Amino acid sequence: MSNPLEPSDVGPAAGGDLTASDADRGHVISLLNAAQAEGRLTPVERDQRIAAARLAETFDDLVPLTRDLVSPTGPAARPVVTYDEANATDAADQIVAIFAGTTRKHTWRVRRNTSILAMFGGVELDLTRATFEAHELTFNVFCLFGGVEVVVPPGTEVDSQVMAVFGGADVRKLTPPDGSAPRLVVKGFCGFGGVEVRNPKARDRRH
Repeated sequence: MSNPLEPSDVGPAAGGDLTASDADRGHVISLLNAAQAEGRLTPVERDQRIAAARLAETFDDLVPLTRDLVSPTGPAARPVVTYDEANATDAADQIVAIFAGTTRKHTWRVRRNTSILAMFGGVELDLTRATFEAHELTFNVFCLFGGVEVVVPPGTEVDSQVMAVFGGADVRKLTPPDGSAPRLVVKGFCGFGGVEVRNPKARDRRH
């Protein structure tokens, strides 16, 4: 019985057993580097796959290295960003984590303004499946001996204005801004803690 996950256009009949050229290996390596830059692969995953690509002898050796990064018809589609500006409210959302952890993910509503307080605790916000009340969002952060992690959809423009003292405010390398994705301004203070904004990783997208 054939495996439904196995691509039907790769194999000896389609040339999968043909010898891969240096150019073919180079194309795969370029795709892996781009996937890592977009957060779809960790640096370790990328390096492992690049090492395998350099040793590949046939197309059948190359295909598994990018199977989860592209679809049969082209590059993996970005998630659809949903807005509901007609029902937006001016009231700020309040997210608090004190000696505890707070998580918001899957389908939730992101208001135009959000206040985030993390003291001796952590806040994890995943915006990839959220509904947004506005195209431009503001997160006001106060983080003391705590951490705030924000996962944004690919294409989101991020403006970090966080002041960090004995801490860090890190915006990981994001995919280029896309007009269909929101713009996020992160401002506030972080002391003895960390604020991180990033795109979803490959393993995040599989769940």
